[in-house]
Amino acid sequence: MKRIGIYVVIVLFAGIVVSCLDDDNNYNYKQINEMQGGAFNFENFNLDYSVIEGEELVLAPTFKFTIDSITPDVSYEWYVDKKLQSGETGPTYTFKAEKSGTYQVTFAVTDNKTGVQFGKSTTINVRSIYQRGWVILSDDGGRSVLHFIVPTTQRYQATYGGETFTRDSLVYHIVKRDIVPNLGSNPKGLMNNIGDMDYSSEYGISVYDELVVKQDRWVELNGNTLEREVYTDEEFHGDIPTGFSPVEAAMTYSSKALLDENGLIYWEKKADVTDFHAGTYMSIGLNNNTRFSRLFQAYKFNSYKTDVMLALTKDDNSLVGILDMGYATEGTVITENSSYTSGNMYNITDPSGEDHFSNIEKTVVDALPSPYDAGNDITGAEPFWTVLLKDEATSVYELRYFGLEAERRYVGCMEGWYYETSLGVINDYRGMANFGNRRYAVIANGNQLYYCQYGWDAYGDVEYRGELMPLGGPLPAAVKALTGIDIANNLYWQKYPYDGQLGVALEDGSFYIFGVVETKLEDGTCTAVSLKQQFPNETTSEENKTFGKIVDVLYKLGRGMDYMSFAF
Repeated sequence: MKRIGIYVVIVLFAGIVVSCLDDDNNYNYKQINEMQGGAFNFENFNLDYSVIEGEELVLAPTFKFTIDSITPDVSYEWYVDKKLQSGETGPTYTFKAEKSGTYQVTFAVTDNKTGVQFGKSTTINVRSIYQRGWVILSDDGGRSVLHFIVPTTQRYQATYGGETFTRDSLVYHIVKRDIVPNLGSNPKGLMNNIGDMDYSSEYGISVYDELVVKQDRWVELNGNTLEREVYTDEEFHGDIPTGFSPVEAAMTYSSKALLDENGLIYWEKKADVTDFHAGTYMSIGLNNNTRFSRLFQAYKFNSYKTDVMLALTKDDNSLVGILDMGYATEGTVITENSSYTSGNMYNITDPSGEDHFSNIEKTVVDALPSPYDAGNDITGAEPFWTVLLKDEATSVYELRYFGLEAERRYVGCMEGWYYETSLGVINDYRGMANFGNRRYAVIANGNQLYYCQYGWDAYGDVEYRGELMPLGGPLPAAVKALTGIDIANNLYWQKYPYDGQLGVALEDGSFYIFGVVETKLEDGTCTAVSLKQQFPNETTSEENKTFGKIVDVLYKLGRGMDYMSFAF
């Protein structure tokens, strides 16, 4: 959508009319009434708001005049997209978010004594109720069932740096159950496919992602409505491989890769950055039918930097990089010049002199993308991964963290950005959630969660200890799946830090959302960590505390920008 300008309005539609009081032609004018602090000095009126469909937002701006500051003689007008709202003549206005989209709401105050008019506008982003939130995939007797927990906001007072201000916080009061009829059967897992970011609002994109449900027949769902867009096998356009049964995938806005149970990766080179399905999967296995045992999701948030996918070869247990180079220079078409090497596979060059990527002797348990940027700007995030390995003989786990860089015929580890640490014995590994920008992972061992801070500080000067720290007490049942939100708002603009949020599904069908509260030294080293429960909460009904036989959980981003900061 085109983002509407929000810095208005000194002159509202007709201009400022300045009249003089008691003009008796002797030029003895009285002082003009003005706004204290300047013409735009309306308080309790943000530059923008973010709400979901069905919410109501009460706007109640405050102001003071230089004259008549206590009981000013004024008139009020409210405009939505420059249209006067009839009957809205009071100092407050209730905006009803009936349909997703972007709206401009303008508040106008007229000093009745002078005719001078002051005003200010805000942008209200109304997102689909399913655009972002916590997705729970359950198995109801073989039927795939989706549930959705919607994040909303609640205003509160906070103090930071000696300043008290009003802040919005994430709360969870809305639960939608079994939201997609006839979804499919035998659910296996969930994946978030992130599309083009449209940073400059050039393309008017309103669907930023889609949800992929792994089941007997994989299905890709519209990111706003969760209606079926396409079955994954349909993207072969009739040339589907014999016995096709996908097990893992990596999807970005310029390429798609599917790992089949036969060990082959089928590749789709995309044609348009605004279309999730503008391409065709090739039915021939990637890299001359190389066999792979794993394929790991990648996020192409930035077209020039996140240019590689990560996979594990079957024959020699080596981590390799698959190029993902496509981008659009003008318009939405992904250029052939940028993407002609996409799909090429390369061994990962290790500048350290030690090869940490080839012929790995341990089991690669999992690898999660960890895009990181010191300034919390996802547009410049580098491609990092957090990889968990296991020594099968001892059950000792190891965590590795590294960044990759790629060129046309090269994939390598970023020099100085390889890290590994032993985590000790984990007897009942149940899953990992990664917070790449915050540099920690949460690992489940049976019914106990553990926190592990890894890597270095933003400047690479302080190496974190990389040890498991118990996170909260034992949970009521063993963990089934983990997911998280890696929120890390820029303090200069947002003024208040957020805790990372962790979603935890248990084998008994319950689901929890926790804030992960870190206590850190000045150098960033975490010395203590705890959990603050956000869901279930005091508004949660008994029905909405359990979700049957949970298969997988995922925080659906909506758009990649919300990976590092939650835009209210």
